[in-house]
Amino acid sequence: MSLYRRLIGAVIILLLLFSTGVFVIEVQQKRDVLEQQQRNQVANLTQALSLSLVPFVEVGDWVGAETLMRATFDGGSVKRMYLDAVSRDKPLRIEQQVREDAPSLFRSMIDLPEQEGERDISGGWSPLGTIYIEADNNTAYNQLWYLALKMFGFLSIAVVIAVLVCTVLLRWLLSPLHDLSSHISAMELQGFSKPLKPTSIKELQGITAAVNRLGQRLKEQYDAQAQQVRRLQSMAERDAVSDLGNRAYLARVMEEWLASADGGALMILQVDALDDLYRRDGFEARDNAVRAIGQQLRAARLNNEPLNAARLSANEFAALLPDADDDERYRFLEQLMGLLNRIVDANPLSDEQLDACRAGIVVKEPGARRMTMLAAADKALQAARERQVDWEMAPKASAASERNRSEWRQLVEQAIDNDTFAFVAQPVLLSNGEEFHREVYLRLPEGDRVHSAGSFVPVVYHFRMGNRLDEYVCDWIDRRRTGLTNRLAVNLTVDTLGNAVALGRFMRWLEKHPHTAAGLDIELSEADVLKHPTSTQKLCDQVRALGGRTGIDRFARNLQIMPYLVSLRPDYVKIDQSFFVREEVDTELLRSLCMAAHQVNARVIVTRVETEEQRQRVIDIGADGFQGYLAPVEALVVDEH
Repeated sequence: MSLYRRLIGAVIILLLLFSTGVFVIEVQQKRDVLEQQQRNQVANLTQALSLSLVPFVEVGDWVGAETLMRATFDGGSVKRMYLDAVSRDKPLRIEQQVREDAPSLFRSMIDLPEQEGERDISGGWSPLGTIYIEADNNTAYNQLWYLALKMFGFLSIAVVIAVLVCTVLLRWLLSPLHDLSSHISAMELQGFSKPLKPTSIKELQGITAAVNRLGQRLKEQYDAQAQQVRRLQSMAERDAVSDLGNRAYLARVMEEWLASADGGALMILQVDALDDLYRRDGFEARDNAVRAIGQQLRAARLNNEPLNAARLSANEFAALLPDADDDERYRFLEQLMGLLNRIVDANPLSDEQLDACRAGIVVKEPGARRMTMLAAADKALQAARERQVDWEMAPKASAASERNRSEWRQLVEQAIDNDTFAFVAQPVLLSNGEEFHREVYLRLPEGDRVHSAGSFVPVVYHFRMGNRLDEYVCDWIDRRRTGLTNRLAVNLTVDTLGNAVALGRFMRWLEKHPHTAAGLDIELSEADVLKHPTSTQKLCDQVRALGGRTGIDRFARNLQIMPYLVSLRPDYVKIDQSFFVREEVDTELLRSLCMAAHQVNARVIVTRVETEEQRQRVIDIGADGFQGYLAPVEALVVDEH
């Protein structure tokens, strides 16, 4: 229970105790007054009647005596009255009953005895009789009851008003404490960038200053950790001259690329003119040209997507090209090769431009391996050199690749419309053996063949069908929610994240299916997060509010993601195991990545862990779990019961 509610509860209890005390005291005082009034009234009536009845009793005028008694009876709260005269055979009795308005429970709680009075009627030396009066306490109880009702109503209204006033005052008085609590919560969710405003409350000034110092210290610590990660990655995967990746970088990104469903192509670029520049003008001229080539490769965009480029040797470069049509790729290569040739052209004013750059390109196919693609690209490069052309495309290896995109699109649309996709899932295991979730994958059956995601997902991206596929997958899971016992992870495509309409529709779907949303882990690619940080923040906030979890896949490819971790607060990040299988420096790099992720309370999952040795190293370095061959892909089983 919050401090505010506790204080309000304490105020209410105190007000109730005070009101109860006032109520009891007031009723008790009124009861004592009524009892004394009744006692005096009975005594006065008894004395008055004993004197007034003498003339009537002496002459035996019982009618007059009864009249006098009734007159007195009507004027007071008398329950019973009788005259016992010596000259009368039986007493003269008069009785009446006042209506009872007070409930029996109230009467039982308050003791108000009935008053009695008795007095002799004097007739000289001998008494003429006795007058007896018994008071009726119903009238007193009725007065007490009406007083109690008025007091209860008044005190209830007073308590309600007092509670409302105290609520407003306490909320105002506790607002600095509320601001402090909100700021600390915001520090956890949004980072450490905004300091807390100073407060005028003396008791909170020290706490406010301490929180600001703590936030600043955490920010500096996280920034230092992120800077160390960038420094270590630069040491391990960066070429100092071109500012591109090196061979280690290319090996890592190729392994991740081949393991994903993304399409694209590998290009190996050879610039022989760099050797001529070195021999003619020295290493400085060559390095300037290398820097210009690196800048050009970093700035190049194919379908608004950057290249993953690396420098392999003194005059050899490589780049992973995003997925594109053959015509788009042809235009891009023609423009890129022209720009690169002009960079290293020794005589740019000459009418004839020399072809100083050659390239070999191989398109990614399902099941392709890194060494196979590198060999094919190198073979295409040699063919380009022999034919004296700017670039050469390696021939496609499989007949399946000959199927055009329109045919693949038709297959995908039919599978969505007819619900014929096959669903499989791969477990993610934590270091203690507990299952974290199962990542969902799609398979596309076609006759006797089953196509993996790598065959059709590039087509989905090309035709911007990702949002439709996302909706299909989520609807499929929602319809079978009761039969799915494991927590599932779904990879959201950029077509949903980057389209405001599609993202709004998906967020509304989450709101309409809160139970399903609470059992989902929404995974976003690091590249997509960097492209659409605002949309990512909105989605993460909503998923978190609904009880779901978010994760970043292919984490640490681009360390520009590090500042966003503080505000996004993902529940986990996934790092490819190729980060730590090459050199000793990678161990420190991965350990720093784990520490940076843990600072924002994110679990670190290492993917594509194939051996027990790799799994043990993952745990030793500080990762929280793994995904890979040790926990293979399985069919997604739906419990029909």
